[in-house]
Amino acid sequence: MADLSFTATNYDAPGEDVRHLMLVATNKSAKKCDVQNYPEVTLGNAKGHAPVKQGTDAGEAVTLAPGAKAYAGVLATGGQMDTYPVKFMTVGLGSPGGEAEAEKPVRVKMPVTSFEADDGQRVTYWAGTEGLAMRPVTQS
Repeated sequence: MADLSFTATNYDAPGEDVRHLMLVATNKSAKKCDVQNYPEVTLGNAKGHAPVKQGTDAGEAVTLAPGAKAYAGVLATGGQMDTYPVKFMTVGLGSPGGEAEAEKPVRVKMPVTSFEADDGQRVTYWAGTEGLAMRPVTQS
């Protein structure tokens, strides 16, 4: 994760409640790197990371050249009843291939001071384009 920086952007229209976030991983190293599977996103004080949105697995890692970006969509509210305030997000990449110990998650700056999330939240697999990442969560 030392080769990556992360940003989160509100994907909803200005003035609307935050429901959709776009997570961007940027390769800040001088060499290629891969991101695979999906980011382990934890919104606020949730007890675990957001479950993956089914049907978003491209089946292969996204290879990032220096300066290139990978995208993941985050649905913060999926229509569940109980909501809770979110003021921060952490992102982990899990264990590469399951062979190494997972790296410590990093805190990502939020695009707003606070928003509401619920247990219906979901995250997509990493994608090479913004559209591939966001379409599955904005159409749910």
